[in-house]
Amino acid sequence: MTRRLTVSLLLLGNLAACSTDKDNTEPPAPLTSIGESIPLELDWKTDTRASANAAAYRLRPLVVGDHVYSIDTNGVVSRVDAASGRRLWRFETGLAAIAGPGGNGELIVVTSRDGEVAAYRPVAGGLEAVWQTRVSSEVRAAPVVDRDQVLVRSVDGHLHSLSAVDGTERWMVAHRVPALSLTGNSQPLVEGELVFSGFDDGKLLAVDRASGQTVWESTISLPRGRTEVERLVDVDGNFVIRDGVIYVATFQGRLAAVQAVSGDLLWSRPFSSYQAIAIDDQAIYLSADDSDIWAIDRRTGAAFWKQDVLHARRITAPAIVGERLVVADYEGYLHWFDKASGSLVGRIRPGDARSFVQPLVWRDRVLSLDMFGLLASVSMPR
Repeated sequence: MTRRLTVSLLLLGNLAACSTDKDNTEPPAPLTSIGESIPLELDWKTDTRASANAAAYRLRPLVVGDHVYSIDTNGVVSRVDAASGRRLWRFETGLAAIAGPGGNGELIVVTSRDGEVAAYRPVAGGLEAVWQTRVSSEVRAAPVVDRDQVLVRSVDGHLHSLSAVDGTERWMVAHRVPALSLTGNSQPLVEGELVFSGFDDGKLLAVDRASGQTVWESTISLPRGRTEVERLVDVDGNFVIRDGVIYVATFQGRLAAVQAVSGDLLWSRPFSSYQAIAIDDQAIYLSADDSDIWAIDRRTGAAFWKQDVLHARRITAPAIVGERLVVADYEGYLHWFDKASGSLVGRIRPGDARSFVQPLVWRDRVLSLDMFGLLASVSMPR
């Protein structure tokens, strides 16, 4: 089975609710009433013209300072003022992007389905090209800019380190890719002098940032089952690190805590997720593949609570804003939950299209982007 067919199959499963044809997917939970809803206010919304197709599901914007950078599948980068929602400029890169941009205040990096990686310098009125290169295959995870390096994870199982100055390859790590995998990859994660990367066979790898040499490899989940679909254990959601411990989840596998310095497993529990993890001092928060939301004690792996009020509503990963969690769903709603109890406390609908990407937090506001490119800002009035 080719990877192109693999991608199509997984997207069909993920987007089944968008079809009018009868399917076997679980019906989404109906919206429930909220007893005492917190006040929510739509600050602004603006059209970033993101392409309205399945590839838009990884186009998470980038927040740098007081600006939001978004990209559509035609490679058009928009810079939006986070306070007012005013679009400051649009810049055409010409790249067929299927992942959001990466970068910082000095360098913005975009990628493409053809494996192109291009770096730009923000200037008045747009972007100025710095360099462009090509990696081994298409890129479905946002690149990471870390000091003098740009880290790029490509779908063929390669992790590339490129020079932030001129784009030349400094090192490359190759990892075996299963015949069938989910559509997407997790971002690399940098902590000190180590770079961590998750792979489609359920493994987490740590490499030396300077040389690319493998420091350790840890198996989070082992493939099980007789069919290739049953054996999917991809590390697709972005994992997190806190106090020297990495928290990582796999699809149809496990949620685990791993020592960053050694790769030793501290705890693990059965879990299935392809979404990013959110974390605070007490817990990790994540959306399971059935759209139930969990709060897990990050020290023991025990569940603080589970919330199923949005079951099967194809929600995004949660974002933490103050003492609350926010997720978006397939009908364009943003849902607020109390972080301590998991209670549903608020809801607002900036638009009526599905959001695939984890909401962003800027100051005390929540920023969401739907599949049609509607970027919106929501806050709690003081």
